[in-house]
Amino acid sequence: MKGKLKGKMKIVIIASVIIVIAAVIVPRILGANQSEYEESTPPTVEIVHPKTGNIELKSSLIGKIEPSKVEEVYPKISGEVTSVRVKAGQNVSAGQVICTIDNKQLETASIGMQSNQITLSDAKTAMTRAEALYASGDISTQSYEDTKNALSKAQLAYESASNEYNNQSGYSTITASTSGLVESCDVEVYDNVGPQTKLCVISGGSDKVVSFDATERITKNMKVGDKLSVEKGGTKYEGTISEISTMVDQTSGLFRIKATLDKKAALATGTSATVNVISERVDNVMTIPADAVYYENGKALVYTYENGKARKVFIEVGISDDKNIQVISGLSNSDKVISTWSSELYEGASVNGVN
Repeated sequence: MKGKLKGKMKIVIIASVIIVIAAVIVPRILGANQSEYEESTPPTVEIVHPKTGNIELKSSLIGKIEPSKVEEVYPKISGEVTSVRVKAGQNVSAGQVICTIDNKQLETASIGMQSNQITLSDAKTAMTRAEALYASGDISTQSYEDTKNALSKAQLAYESASNEYNNQSGYSTITASTSGLVESCDVEVYDNVGPQTKLCVISGGSDKVVSFDATERITKNMKVGDKLSVEKGGTKYEGTISEISTMVDQTSGLFRIKATLDKKAALATGTSATVNVISERVDNVMTIPADAVYYENGKALVYTYENGKARKVFIEVGISDDKNIQVISGLSNSDKVISTWSSELYEGASVNGVN
């Protein structure tokens, strides 16, 4: 029984000692923390003035690489193909024969030309006789003029028939109007073709363009001559906008744009590439670092520096890039904007500002 009392006494004594120590030490600790908090140094922040500058927003679109000049070859007549002189992948020169077509109208034109040639020959003979008779006074002036008019008509008729024959002959022989590479040739001997039949496609020259579609919002910020970049396989190439369609595609609702590529661009015809364009741009506007802007209930604000204190100022902002943001209203060029982001900033907070 005495042993149990002694054990309890020890526990009571130890507990009492702990309470006394806690009563002495804890207030000192709390006091020290409070003193440390009260004596903490205000945050150091960087201060900048709003600047005047430009901001660009870029968009990435998908484009298709095409030759700068493309000729789609169609016949002007209907008929059967009698020979094909080129094939896909072959380089051709302007005027080179692509194929020939059996032109049924060529024979008719030939007969017409021969007939008019005979008529013209007879008219010339008659004119020679009439000149001699008119000179001797054996025919009247009216007869002479009639013979002369007949010769003129015969000459015109022959020239018309000759032109028709030449045209039909030209229609029978299909030639390339430009030099370049035959991209495709989908015609064979004995095929029946007509004016709606695409015989082949020729890409002219070594220059290439990138063709892509864009929305009205993006298109209205573009103009011919603007620069852009094209990326393929991690390599970037420069381009210049050369054509902007003013008509919207009824199916996609987009506008077609073309840009010429640098001659050194090693891009294969028909492949796709990423086109980086400026989708929106503002010039000569007030800008501040994007990190300086905070948001409260959806409203943009910044902290300005005034006599060692942070002051909350609500502003209206425009577009921004990865560095700067446009300020539409709320600041002046003389304001000192705190550009350092800090969770310790609030209205009236003490700060150390550095430029």
